[in-house]
Amino acid sequence: MADAESIQRPPVDSDASARARDLLNQLGESAPAELVWDLRFQLEILSESLKEHQARSLGLEEENEQLRARVTRERSDYVALRASMDELLNLHELTEKISTSFAIADILEALMDLSARFLPSQSSAVFSFSEGDSSLSVLLTRGGERVVECVRDQINDGIIDWVLREQHPVVVEDMQTVEQEEVTVCSVVLVPLRVRGKDVGLYALYCGRPKDAFTAGEMELLSVLANQTAIALENARLYSALEASNTQLKDSQQQLIMAEKMAALGRLAGGVAHEVNNPLQIILSRVQLMRMNGEVPERLLAGLDSVEHNVRRITKIIRGLLDMAGHRAAESEWRSCDVGHALQQTIDLVRPQLEQAKIELVVNCPGDLPQIVGNIGELEQVFLNLMINAQNAMTDGGLLQVIAGIEGARLFVRFVDTGVGIPDAVLDQIFDPFFTTRSDQGGTGLGLAVSYGIVERHGGTISVESECGKGTSFELRFPIAVGEAQ
Repeated sequence: MADAESIQRPPVDSDASARARDLLNQLGESAPAELVWDLRFQLEILSESLKEHQARSLGLEEENEQLRARVTRERSDYVALRASMDELLNLHELTEKISTSFAIADILEALMDLSARFLPSQSSAVFSFSEGDSSLSVLLTRGGERVVECVRDQINDGIIDWVLREQHPVVVEDMQTVEQEEVTVCSVVLVPLRVRGKDVGLYALYCGRPKDAFTAGEMELLSVLANQTAIALENARLYSALEASNTQLKDSQQQLIMAEKMAALGRLAGGVAHEVNNPLQIILSRVQLMRMNGEVPERLLAGLDSVEHNVRRITKIIRGLLDMAGHRAAESEWRSCDVGHALQQTIDLVRPQLEQAKIELVVNCPGDLPQIVGNIGELEQVFLNLMINAQNAMTDGGLLQVIAGIEGARLFVRFVDTGVGIPDAVLDQIFDPFFTTRSDQGGTGLGLAVSYGIVERHGGTISVESECGKGTSFELRFPIAVGEAQ
């Protein structure tokens, strides 16, 4: 269809009409008047028809132009609608990833993937604010370190503070590329991450185009993605804090349960141990006197040996009960203790026994460990119990590592063996009094229970990790004495 400008509108009195009038004038001298009048009438009718045709043609042209403009508008609206649908799909995908994962790394990867769909960049990075100050820490980078260098330069220039005050994306050109000739001007897009009125971080993109090449739509979509990411990061932080609180609550409950068990056993030991111990000593004395008497028949000696063996075993159990109840830990015996020295004393005591059992002993214990307040004899008893347990778990030899050090305000001692391990089914019971897996070898089930009570009285904790066939790790943690923290 031709454009309206290309159509020439004929005048009302065209050349053909003028020639027709000339002919009529020529005929008017020789032709009958009636014929001339009729011809003039037909000419007027044709002229009116021509005018009507021209008006209709102009109307059709105007309608055609209106249709063209409407098609153009609808095509523009369609393109804008498709762009909006793409934006909504991007936002939906990000929201879906946020709702299905609380992992910070996954959230940040999703942010970078989705922003790259509408705003390609040479490199990008996400920063978080360090607690206690306004410095930025790098959480994740992609595509190189130039973006990190630019952000650090902007911090020194005060640009980052301005971006955080503005609370919307800001584009800053890389002055190194601006000052160099024949180099493409690059820019850094700084997007604040903010949730509930609190700045939680910054998203930065290093793009190979000047500042004026960015559109308002790109900045708006970046802002929406940044807001979604900030909410996701805050949710991930809250979820991690909730998980940590839940774990701590479970540990506290377990400690309370164990403490109640130990308290009950301590009351039992205090009421029963002394009553039982005296009669046992009498029995043991009588047995020894009877054996010293030469008149005892030979057939009774074996029975006396059995009686003496079992009496001594009962005495050992009672001694463990008394130790567990704390009757041998008088306050007057508590003082500053050199854990490193106590540990070395115990190691020297059991080293020959471990060598005989073909167990390699590796010790990593600094010589400047701080002291703790407690009973040195009880601490040595705990160390001895754990090392003997490790030996019993490595019947065919193995490796025992003893590691000591400081983490925060607490001193730790770790015993790691390569023994048979502890089954998961009984791992929660190993600190219960009288629980043992070596009853056939004379185990009383009091070693770990006594150790737990001693560590608890010293304000410390004892934890265990084990895997069948690979070994077991016991870790002791004690509070450092006041003035000893390094």
